[in-house]
Amino acid sequence: MALPPQKPGRPAGPPPSAEEAARAARHATDELTDETAKLEEELEALKARYEQYFLGTERREPARWRDEVRKKVLRLKGAFTRNTGLRFRIQSLHARYLSYERLWQRSVREREEGTYRRDLLKARRHARDPEAAPAPGSGPAATPAPAGGTSPAVNAPPPPARTPAPPPAQPGAADEGRMRALYDAYIAAKRQCNEDVSRLSYDVVARSVAKQVPEVMARFKARSVDFRVEVKDGKAILKAIPRV
Repeated sequence: MALPPQKPGRPAGPPPSAEEAARAARHATDELTDETAKLEEELEALKARYEQYFLGTERREPARWRDEVRKKVLRLKGAFTRNTGLRFRIQSLHARYLSYERLWQRSVREREEGTYRRDLLKARRHARDPEAAPAPGSGPAATPAPAGGTSPAVNAPPPPARTPAPPPAQPGAADEGRMRALYDAYIAAKRQCNEDVSRLSYDVVARSVAKQVPEVMARFKARSVDFRVEVKDGKAILKAIPRV
């Protein structure tokens, strides 16, 4: 019995040349490198947001953002590349994320259990001196010492009743850690929005914040002013939050 004739198949094309294969490999490596760089920036922005959360300037834990970053890191870790340097960079990114995640989870658990170190330090300071001036960023500053660098005598007479009170403290002026966290989050958000940050040094942002504080306090009759990073119309901004 004769077999039915078979349809001729399409002739296979010529295999890619070594140059084309190398070009494709370079293109894939470049794409993976760009993705790694963007994810590194996003992880640092997430770290800054968590720092704000633990400092109290952010009210909600960025847990959803953390889950999204975890998925991206795991997907990137599973990507194939022959580039040894890039593979090491991805592994380092994965290890850094795991280290951050363990720290964040432990800190959140300690906050829920009332054993978080920063909260305990605040409570102990308040227990030692409940009438002490609040920390920078939460109320008026303590009265400064007189000029000359010497402390007033123990039996010195009280100052006149009409002595003007010192100006309120500027939140963030003495709290270097909080201002640094705000600056890092601001720069990270601007980079996510593809904005130029070459002229935004730490000193420039700190001066801008310090300038806004008395204006906002006078306008809203606020005791203090907090700042947070927001994205509006595709641009990252620092939003002042008066505390009345």
